[in-house]
Amino acid sequence: ESQMPRPLGDTPEACAKLAGEFAPYLGRLLSRDGADLDLSGFDALETELGRIFSTLDAAAKDPWDMDTAMSRLRRLKRRAHLIIALLDLSIRWGVDDVTAALTRLADASVVCALATASAARGVSIDGLFIIAFGKMGAFELNYSSDIDMAAFFNPDRFSGGDRGPVDTGVRVVKDVCRLLDTQTEDGYVFRTDLRLRPDPGSTPVAVSTKRAENYYQSVGQNWERMAWIKARPCAGDLEAAAAFQDVMAPFIWRRHLDYWALADVHAIKRMINDQIEDCDGAGGFDVKLGAGGIREIEFFAQTQQVIIGGRDPDLRIPKTVDALEALRAHGHVSDEVTTDLVSAYRVLRSLEHRVQMLNDEQTHTLPQSDERRLAVARLMGFGDLEELDRGVLKVRQRVMDIYRDLFAKDQSTGPAEQLGNLVFTGVDDDPGTLATLARLGFGRPADVVARMRKWHYGNVAATRSRRGQELLTAITPQLLLAMSLTGEPTQAFAQFTRFFEGLNAGIQVLSMLEAEPDILSDLVSTLAIAPRLANILARRPNLLEALLTDPGDGVFELDDDRPFEEAIDQARRFHRDQTFLIGHRLLNGLLNARDAAAAWTHLADQMVQSMAKAAARETERRFGAAPGQWCVFGMGSLGAGELTAASDLDLLVIYDLADGQDGSAQAWFTRFTQRLVTALSAPTAEGLLYEVDLRLRPSGRSGPVAVRLPAFDVYHHNDAWTWEHMALTRMRHTAGDSALAMKTREVALSAIDERSGRASIAVDIADMRGRLHNEKPGKGLWDLKLDAGGLTDIEFHVQRRLLERGGALAIAPDMLAAFDQLAQERPSEREVMEQLSSAWIDLTSIRQVLAIAVGDPDPGSFSVGLRDRLCRAVRIDDFPALEALILKQKSTVMEALSGL
Repeated sequence: ESQMPRPLGDTPEACAKLAGEFAPYLGRLLSRDGADLDLSGFDALETELGRIFSTLDAAAKDPWDMDTAMSRLRRLKRRAHLIIALLDLSIRWGVDDVTAALTRLADASVVCALATASAARGVSIDGLFIIAFGKMGAFELNYSSDIDMAAFFNPDRFSGGDRGPVDTGVRVVKDVCRLLDTQTEDGYVFRTDLRLRPDPGSTPVAVSTKRAENYYQSVGQNWERMAWIKARPCAGDLEAAAAFQDVMAPFIWRRHLDYWALADVHAIKRMINDQIEDCDGAGGFDVKLGAGGIREIEFFAQTQQVIIGGRDPDLRIPKTVDALEALRAHGHVSDEVTTDLVSAYRVLRSLEHRVQMLNDEQTHTLPQSDERRLAVARLMGFGDLEELDRGVLKVRQRVMDIYRDLFAKDQSTGPAEQLGNLVFTGVDDDPGTLATLARLGFGRPADVVARMRKWHYGNVAATRSRRGQELLTAITPQLLLAMSLTGEPTQAFAQFTRFFEGLNAGIQVLSMLEAEPDILSDLVSTLAIAPRLANILARRPNLLEALLTDPGDGVFELDDDRPFEEAIDQARRFHRDQTFLIGHRLLNGLLNARDAAAAWTHLADQMVQSMAKAAARETERRFGAAPGQWCVFGMGSLGAGELTAASDLDLLVIYDLADGQDGSAQAWFTRFTQRLVTALSAPTAEGLLYEVDLRLRPSGRSGPVAVRLPAFDVYHHNDAWTWEHMALTRMRHTAGDSALAMKTREVALSAIDERSGRASIAVDIADMRGRLHNEKPGKGLWDLKLDAGGLTDIEFHVQRRLLERGGALAIAPDMLAAFDQLAQERPSEREVMEQLSSAWIDLTSIRQVLAIAVGDPDPGSFSVGLRDRLCRAVRIDDFPALEALILKQKSTVMEALSGL
């Protein structure tokens, strides 16, 4: 208690005189706003502050215009700031009274600004609300605090007027922020920070509650749970806000501590233990973030709240002091520790306020200079600088002792002692670390040390926080060992570097890698094999979480009531997870190439089906019921079930009008198709699904995007080119009306059958292959598709035979089934078909692995791991033998086809 502040004066006049002398900001307020302020007694100051709150409350009910609000809010804030400072410095009010008044001022200002902004826009705020976070949420605002907020709207209640809920919500919230934090000749009200909303880099400043709920349930992070402990509604539709808080409760309060929270706790343990020596002076001490500061007291309470609060609702308290008292009442913290931490918290908050009173700056650092720190000492009511410094050190040391005791039993940091020296700090390279890395197989140990030193110093996004650096330290031994085990540690380190330095944030990834060593080893080996996957993971690191869950049956269930935009984002999230899981299983030999092709195709089918359903629902919503039936066919690789990780989708949309409908109804199906393409291919914040190609429709790019069945019939019987009939052999019904799909297939079979047996078929296909070779010549051995003897040559020959034969089996999307059919029908070509089938299986198996690993192949850049995986795909022992196999299969194809 001896460190608590003492009264600056016995009367408001005495306090004001000394405050203006020690704190320049308070001196300016007194000069500007103190002339008519009644300083006759503290009761008069409290009465005047009450009038200020009453004025703000009245303005919330009867809003000012924007210009008036911009001016009056600032003048009222200045006056309130001066009164609160005088009541604080006089010790008339304790810390809790001061923070409550500052928070009430913020609340009233936000409510007033929201009323003003919504009135200026002419909209109701029903369904729109603002959540306060951090110190504002806990009624703990400091003297010059930013206010952390997030704005949400319930789309079922907030109409938004003519512009819709998102646009209007964004405009209103931006107006609120402009009213509060724009610097004018009258100053500012509060600096606002909206970055605690879900995914602030890609979401608008007003977020739909449905979108927010989906975000928190799917990708919400542990630090966000911690933030929501202190969250509360502060403005807007409080009933809608309370309902949203109920939805958020299961996210915030979990009955069992998950590995994210555990990893955070363990990282902080090591960080605090390392910081003990930091407590050696008061000058430059960060009252908020420094060792023995406010953050440690808050974390002491919040850590235990997030661990125990899921099982004990009585601990779900936002205010730090109240949370500490609740922990004591429930036997989790001793009386002595609670008393000491509460006392220290109030001392440090008082100190923080006085630091900020100097110049109204959002700073928490005690000045280095003795002169400025003496001013803080005077504002604390201390007689000299030594008394301040001695008191600060005593408080800090007690907080640090308690905090260290909370984390007394640390865990082992891994196999570092087994590997040897691993030191990445300091200026000079540690010789023992260079020797360790050389022994592990790294070709340039000094380069590894230099790069990791930058990471440990926070020069990348993933380690800008101390926690990130501590987590990196924890996983480093296992990380380097995993790289060594790839057989190519230098290249493995290079690939991991691309992944790690591409992360926008790293705490959640590093936490998982520390908690799950198997995932760490798996990640290193996967990145070494597949640079393409490294780029995907760098953009979406949360995909790693999919490896911890049961992949299930990979069935996508689209929520029927989701708006169109949310439906396409829901599909993208599912597609992203499944793409990673399929690719990971393929690379690690858990899927063979045929099964991988089936998995990619099954995934694409689900996406086409669900997005077609969403597109139809959106088109019906906007333009009425469909005037007939529609269906979607997969063409090309999609139709054949031969998709890879890099495949586009070739689609064909067919429709037929209902009785009584005329040609004008075709506009509905055009709009439907355009929405389907948008749903599949438009990039959103969640990425995209596929590139979509509709050029296999009649007349290609010049034809309508959706084709009416009679027009399809006429075109393919009268006008289609041979290559267009070739495409029909791989068509497969993927979505939409089954009866219409059957009719379409019958039309296609009839058109093919009508021309079967013509000699021109072979001539046309040979001509087409020649032109394709001239326009897109093969790129050499590793061009498995277009190079001579590659997949295109095999496809062309099978399609030729199907067209020449005609009949009910002319549409045969499955290539292996087509090989068998043709071999049975043409005994003289059985050997050829077996050779083509063997080449097809080998080349598609290699292509599947290449597509997920690197995309365009450059064998000179293939890692040892990738070369080994390519060999295993076709059961070959070494890489030279693999290249020999590719050459042999292409040569066999060319030789087989030359004799036909």
